[in-house]
Amino acid sequence: MNTETVATPKNHIQTASLIANAVLAIAAAAFAFLYVQANRDIETQKTSVAALQTELAKEVARAAELKSDLNATRTAAQSLAEKSTQLQSAILSKEQALAQEKAKAESVQAALDKEKSRLPAVPVRIEMRRSAMGRGLVATLSNTSAKQLPLLVATHNPTTKATQQFSLQVAPGLKKEIGYQEGWAFASGDRLILRSSGFEDIQYTVP
Repeated sequence: MNTETVATPKNHIQTASLIANAVLAIAAAAFAFLYVQANRDIETQKTSVAALQTELAKEVARAAELKSDLNATRTAAQSLAEKSTQLQSAILSKEQALAQEKAKAESVQAALDKEKSRLPAVPVRIEMRRSAMGRGLVATLSNTSAKQLPLLVATHNPTTKATQQFSLQVAPGLKKEIGYQEGWAFASGDRLILRSSGFEDIQYTVP
């Protein structure tokens, strides 16, 4: 006689309970894994957001700095433009004043030239002779007036650009000499200018 195991409703219930528990355990593990992964993703996103916020704050600060620099540059440019305008105005004013002074100087010079043209020339006769010492020429200055004549004699060498001045007192009808011994050996081309108060200058070029 064969003996067969007959499943009872109780056994079915136990099996179903075990399967359900296993499924719940798997589902719980899956949910736990997903929860942990979700938390990690959230933390990663938080870190990224924080980094982006930091970068954004830097860019905002940089933009504010650039804006400040731009405003400073604009202010400096405006200041320079104002100074440039002031300088141009000052230059124009000085140019006008200089033009006025130049016109006055020209007027005074014209008046002086006119007065000089009315004055007699310095009453001196100029003669040149060879130096007895053989060093250049000697200028003989003869007073042709009847008064003591104070003379200022300026000499100039156009080649060497050398110049010199001599102050002389020449008695009426007498003469003074300037040559090597007096400190100037004249040569052809040298120029003399004779000045005396109340007279027009004499200019003389050594032949």
